[in-house]
Formats: sequence, C-alpha cells, structure tokens
Amino acid sequence: MNSRLIYESSKTYIRNVEWVFPENSKENEWRCFEIKNIDQISKIIQNYFGKDKLYFVISRNESFESELNDIFDKIKYLIGETNFYIWNLSFKKVIEFDKIGVYRKGIKI
Repeated sequence: MNSRLIYESSKTYIRNVEWVFPENSKENEWRCFEIKNIDQISKIIQNYFGKDKLYFVISRNESFESELNDIFDKIKYLIGETNFYIWNLSFKKVIEFDKIGVYRKGIKI
C-alpha cells in the first residue's frame, strides 16, 4: 500500500476507534512514557501488536508498512518531535503517540 493510501485509511479508521483506558484510570485514555526511553516504547508496541508487520503513519508522504523491528530504528528519531500512529495491517488496532510524551491504545469498532 502506498503512503497516501495508508495515511487516508488511517484518517478514515481513526474515527471508529474505541480508546482503551488504563487499569488505573476511567477518566483518561492517555498514558505517559519517557520520550527518550526507546526500550520502554519498544515494549509498549511489542506487547500490543506482537510480531506483526505494521503501518507507520506520520503524514501523507511519510507513511509506510514495516516489520516491527525496523519501526524502532525509524521512530527513535521522531519520539518527542512529532505525533504519529502505528496500526496493524488490518487497521483494527492502533497506538497513537503524541510528541509531548503520552500515548493511547485503541481498537476499531
């Protein structure tokens, strides 16, 4: 799938996402992470998606499909710099990372 199609699909599906609340909160779906701790971020992604190929969505021209291990090399430079989404290939599960150091997990309903 090309970059523009991945980006437009993400924009379409994000409207139908139900955000998962952390166990310790019923008011806010956002969770904090350490911006420069790539190991923590890697665990968040691996625990949620497993070993799948994933879509990485930044913008219309900078979205792509990638193996899980390859995504880590690309995102370490973007954490704290820009907002982005990571989707599984069926666009059913998503993690949204915000540049301020928070993320949320969701499932398309």
